[in-house]
Amino acid sequence: ASIGFRLCLKQFPENKQASMPVEGEPWTVPSIGLEMNWCPPGTFMMGSPESELGRRADETQHEVTLTRGFFLGKYEVTEGEYDKLMGEITNSNQPNRLPTDRKSWKEVIEFCEKLTELESKKNRLPEGWIYTLPTEAEWEYACRAGTMTTYSWGDEINSTHANYSETKINHHVKVGNYSPNPWGFFDMHGNVWEWCLDGKGKYPNGSIIDPHQVSEDSGRVCRGGSWWTDATNLRSANRGVFPLNTVDRVVGFRLCLKQFPAKKQASIAVEGKSWTVPSIGMEMMWCEPGTFMMGSPESEQGREGDETQHEVTLTEGFYLGKYEVTQEEYEKVMGGNPSTFKGKELPVEMVNWKDAMEFCSKLTELEKKEGRAPEGWKYVLPTEAQWEYACRAGTTTVYSWGDEINLKMGNYNKSKIEKTSKIGFYQSNPWGLFDMHGNVWEWVFDWKANYPEGDVSDPEGAASGSNRVRRGGSWNDDGAGLRSAMRANYSPSGRNNNIGFRVGFEKSK
Repeated sequence: ASIGFRLCLKQFPENKQASMPVEGEPWTVPSIGLEMNWCPPGTFMMGSPESELGRRADETQHEVTLTRGFFLGKYEVTEGEYDKLMGEITNSNQPNRLPTDRKSWKEVIEFCEKLTELESKKNRLPEGWIYTLPTEAEWEYACRAGTMTTYSWGDEINSTHANYSETKINHHVKVGNYSPNPWGFFDMHGNVWEWCLDGKGKYPNGSIIDPHQVSEDSGRVCRGGSWWTDATNLRSANRGVFPLNTVDRVVGFRLCLKQFPAKKQASIAVEGKSWTVPSIGMEMMWCEPGTFMMGSPESEQGREGDETQHEVTLTEGFYLGKYEVTQEEYEKVMGGNPSTFKGKELPVEMVNWKDAMEFCSKLTELEKKEGRAPEGWKYVLPTEAQWEYACRAGTTTVYSWGDEINLKMGNYNKSKIEKTSKIGFYQSNPWGLFDMHGNVWEWVFDWKANYPEGDVSDPEGAASGSNRVRRGGSWNDDGAGLRSAMRANYSPSGRNNNIGFRVGFEKSK
């Protein structure tokens, strides 16, 4: 009769870190204890202004938008973290908190793949997420952390800021020895160079979305400078490049965790936002309404007589495929693949205009059945005006990147590839559209006819004709054939291994 009780409220068992990374919150990789910070989506100026001290010619300043957030290592990957996963001791006489070095790019990728496999087996990764290296754009975005100065702390540097040649230490030091940048990342400047995912390509002249410079050569970008380099190499914009097989005391890496491939979009297209067609995974970019000069000036080299320059206004926005239609996408809708050069990530070719129209019709029907097309919208071939508007992407030059062309810009006859190349292999245009120049010609909706005289709104071309227009040039054409203004035509029933198409998505007129 003398025994009672007192109530207790507590957490049991003890609160533990979330079992999976949560966007917007810090994350520690359970298997190796590596700390990561979240980088939200955003837009920044990549490269350097011409006035920056130490600037190099390959740092053309341009606007970059990253549409997806990602996690990035708070510190450079350490010897202890690397050895814990890989089961090897490379610098046993050094403390575990030193950044790992002497790892080739391929060894680093192997580390990332092994970590992804381990964490996936433990159910600690959301579906589609992988550990990898940051792209060059992701690296600079995180390094700048909202700043526009030479370094993330300002325009001047001294030995209290970072480990570089002027500190006279002459070797790498423990991670976190210097102050972090505004987003909490340590040693983005100095200590060791950091491998990136990208090959080194030429920056575009205009804005770009989610850039990733694919490269099949022997080099990869490294960023941040090292204990061995001078101050100019530690600048936020500085771009280094090393052969894939480089194994050196000055090169390490920083881990990235992100969704790959890209996160699926909303279940229905929303104007103004990118869109992925659920049934086939086709990525599409939104093109705002606008006015542009269609055709070419008389002074343009390679100009042809049917390119009369005139002002065009498009009063309605529309979607356009980020890439040319691939063989994999085509086969999912049409049930077959007519292409000469086989490969699921190669553009479909050997399709005539009628095939392309049938593909659009079937895709519209498929998506409407699933309730994923807004009322009154349909998949189409773009009009000739829509195609050139999207190709130019706000530019007035011969090509969307400028007035000159070289082998790094697109797949054409001087590339000597003599066949189609994988979609997205070359740099995108300023609106994030790939292969608008070269690879395969792209069917558009219009009959071939003379341009109208004077300004025009929402042109759809002639009501009839004998040939349909194709745009963009191909692997088999010279540089003049890849110009933004170039107009070619072909029989609607004709097929060729240098002709494919790109899909549009718009409100029915």
